[in-house]
Amino acid sequence: MTIKTIYIARHGYRSNWLPKGPYPLPPTGVNSDVPLAEHGVNQARELAHYILSIENQPEMLFSSPFYRCLQTSEPISKLLELPINVERGIGEWYKPDRDVIPEPAPFEVLENFFKGRLDPEWESTVIPSGKGETEQQIYERCQKFLPLFVDKVETLFPNIETILLVTHAATKIALGVNLLGLKSCREPIDDNGSIIRSGSCSLDKYELATAAGANVDSDGIPFSKRHWTLTMNGNTEFLSRGEEMHWDFQYGFEAGSDADMKARRALAEGKQAEGSRSPSVAAPDSSEFEHVFVSVDVPGERGKQKSEIDTSATMQFSGLETNEPLFRIGDKIYQGSWGKLVGTELALPNAAEIKKRVPQEDDDLENDSVASAAAEEEEDLGPERIYRIKDRVVLENLKPL
Repeated sequence: MTIKTIYIARHGYRSNWLPKGPYPLPPTGVNSDVPLAEHGVNQARELAHYILSIENQPEMLFSSPFYRCLQTSEPISKLLELPINVERGIGEWYKPDRDVIPEPAPFEVLENFFKGRLDPEWESTVIPSGKGETEQQIYERCQKFLPLFVDKVETLFPNIETILLVTHAATKIALGVNLLGLKSCREPIDDNGSIIRSGSCSLDKYELATAAGANVDSDGIPFSKRHWTLTMNGNTEFLSRGEEMHWDFQYGFEAGSDADMKARRALAEGKQAEGSRSPSVAAPDSSEFEHVFVSVDVPGERGKQKSEIDTSATMQFSGLETNEPLFRIGDKIYQGSWGKLVGTELALPNAAEIKKRVPQEDDDLENDSVASAAAEEEEDLGPERIYRIKDRVVLENLKPL
């Protein structure tokens, strides 16, 4: 069987992108292998829930070996119950004139941070040069990587049709232009001069199109004869703050490097001097809001199977201790009942005290109260409590305000 859909995502907002320190040291001890900022962790959760909501979900998950990409991949791995395959071929781009070319941490080290999430069987398809790469060389690395990688996946996992790669801005672009058959990382993708967007936690989608003139056997279309269409370019509609920290090869600096951040801050200061504010550099302000990540099924109206929810809609809840809690999403009120599903998270900052519970072995969740069945408390992450949902909220009996 042939891979028909390739999603490519960039990692979330890095901790060294924040305007003010202190900045955490790389957890792995590898030069420049910085973790995500809290805002980036929130973006990763938003990305994961978006992927959970789409119909054509990835069946395999691959990540660059650098910490920020694995952090971005982890919520996806949890929600879709997929192992993370660490692939050096989609690792970061470092220029040859850099003082240190970072070598990613080995599997044994990474496994300590992402226990039970990494697949030990996967071996990287391509190893980037330890001397750094020019712009042409990152293009050529991805040009070499794609046919080898796709052939490997299709050989080892013949039933897989949809995959997700979590990588870095430069690599995301280099992979994309190669899939589109372009000649360089700077070539526009259409006659309007459009480029591949690469904000933090942005998502691209490439779908297999035609193979005109190909001599195809029953095993599938040869990779060299495949044509891909970009049907989602740098999508950030699911992120609460939209596109941030876009980067492309016209920018001139390595993405996220000290030189990159210095240039962005200088630009931001210039804009502020003119009375405007640069959203790409400013620290995200989370003091006014609590972040809630929840997947809900909402009945459609007038015969529709699904009802769309604005991604910026707020949610309020009442009566979680009852069998029929009320939820307000946007400008509509729903009455809820509990239905079985495994694989999402709910953060309820105001419900932590009444919902606190230590699960017992062989608990029968179906016979527990709503409060017990709804959540199993995990680690306290500051102002919010994160719960693992063992049942989902099925909203019914739509009531107008």
